[in-house]
Amino acid sequence: MNLGMFFIVSSCVIGALTLTHSLVYLKDKSYRLPYYLVALLTLVFSVGVFSATDLVVLLIFWGSLLILLYGILAFGSFQTGYKALVIVGIGDFCLLLGMVLLIAIRGGDTALHFTPLPTDNLLHASAFLCIAFGAMIKAGIFGFHEWIVDAAETNPTTTMAFLPASLDKFLGIYLLVRACKDFFMVNESLALIVMAVGAVTVLLAVLMALVQHDLKKLLAYHAVSQVGYMILGIASGTVIGIIGGLFHMLNNTIYKTSLFLNAGNIQYRTGVTDLDRLGGLNRLMPVTFLGTLIASLAIAGVPPLNGFASKWMIYQGLLPQHLSMAGGMQIAFLLIAMFGSALTLASFIKVIYAVFLSPAPEEQAKDIKEVPFLMQVPVVVLSLACVVLGVFFHPLAIKGLISPALGFDFEPLGVWQSDLATGLLFLGILFGAVIYWLGRTPRRETGIFIGGEHLEGNRVTGTDFYLTVQDLKLLRIFFSNSQQGRLNINRWLVNIIRGAGTVLYFCIDRLTNTVTNGTGKFVFVISAGFKAVHTGLLDRYVAWILLGLVVIMGVLYKCLSCM
Repeated sequence: MNLGMFFIVSSCVIGALTLTHSLVYLKDKSYRLPYYLVALLTLVFSVGVFSATDLVVLLIFWGSLLILLYGILAFGSFQTGYKALVIVGIGDFCLLLGMVLLIAIRGGDTALHFTPLPTDNLLHASAFLCIAFGAMIKAGIFGFHEWIVDAAETNPTTTMAFLPASLDKFLGIYLLVRACKDFFMVNESLALIVMAVGAVTVLLAVLMALVQHDLKKLLAYHAVSQVGYMILGIASGTVIGIIGGLFHMLNNTIYKTSLFLNAGNIQYRTGVTDLDRLGGLNRLMPVTFLGTLIASLAIAGVPPLNGFASKWMIYQGLLPQHLSMAGGMQIAFLLIAMFGSALTLASFIKVIYAVFLSPAPEEQAKDIKEVPFLMQVPVVVLSLACVVLGVFFHPLAIKGLISPALGFDFEPLGVWQSDLATGLLFLGILFGAVIYWLGRTPRRETGIFIGGEHLEGNRVTGTDFYLTVQDLKLLRIFFSNSQQGRLNINRWLVNIIRGAGTVLYFCIDRLTNTVTNGTGKFVFVISAGFKAVHTGLLDRYVAWILLGLVVIMGVLYKCLSCM
């Protein structure tokens, strides 16, 4: 299995699961048929990118996906679709520029398979950075993520599971792997730039997720944060890091798709995704509860689930014995990655408590039940995949899928033995359950006490846990500016382009006035000549066309005779 086939199979499986879920979720929507058409076209064109053997063909499919992205998001909001068109369009422009430079470097050869180029000169380094940033913007790095958060508010959760959680990640990471492994031999300086982008994405996006009150927005920020882990692993250039980054992309798609589909199940039955207005759903929606719990533990990197296995490999790829960087930057990246995992766990503890374990609010409906069977199937399949790919990650995922796709002969490093660890964890949980059962005592329920005071009729929601995080001195300015859109890199770019355009317009205007005043007579003479030639008579226009063809044929004959 080559790299493209690995992505084709993965994207088709995830696409089938999300579209199966949408058959019930979107059954009452008037736009469901055109929605399915656009979704299937998106999947087809993604397969075109993964199977392309020519750079120009890849660009054609890639550019077409931008239009389809706008189309599928426009079903929820035209404004969100337009924002995605602009933001992702910036990345596509970077990619196009990088591909043009790459083709020019190779003397016009557009074949996709070639010997990796060194990045020891400015032209090669510029081509790599353009392609890498185009790929990372497509995957959803922090700063170019705003459309993902807006789409979480305005679009169906099946769209979020289909695009930001799966296909866009597949496309961006696929191209980043090709750029770092097949297109270029990345030097330490360029790797440091890309890894810094990954580290910033991990930290800032998970901080934003930590304080969200809306479930879908929280998941959207985590969809951004997880991209940083993939970038860190791939940009490390180590075998274990690249495999870990690609494995994490697959794992993230599995548990993130599951989380979005579970959020869709919750919204389907309750009509809301506000964490303050949810609670007590663990007994009412047991399948959704278990699916959310497994996916939450997986994204937080809790063993023995698949998220831990891929993060463990990325951590190893950043260790000094595998990656040597000036100034010990790999240690800083490693600490950020591990700290991001801790914040992710804290964030999803809030989700599990607020949605499932906290007391139900008074306004919540009492007749809530589990979603239809067709909506449960994708959740169950994805939950099982989180467990199976975590316990048997080496024979199934690494040795069976990813190593053959990358062409690496890899054996696991470190001391993590997933099957043995899973058995020990199971025995530990069983032993704890026996102790609890033997030592259980009658319990009593009482009211809520905070600071020694009894609160009548109040409930502590999951979002209350981290309200103080927003008031920390080091983070207060960050959260304030982010909520007001001041940290939006896209807005900065628009303002910079607008300012540069104003200066350029002023310069051109002054230059035009100078040229016009100095050469006015010459311009009038040329204009008079063109006016005399364009008489409006058809026979003269035909004569000019024939004369032009003769000149062109003469030039072509001269060029061919010189070859």
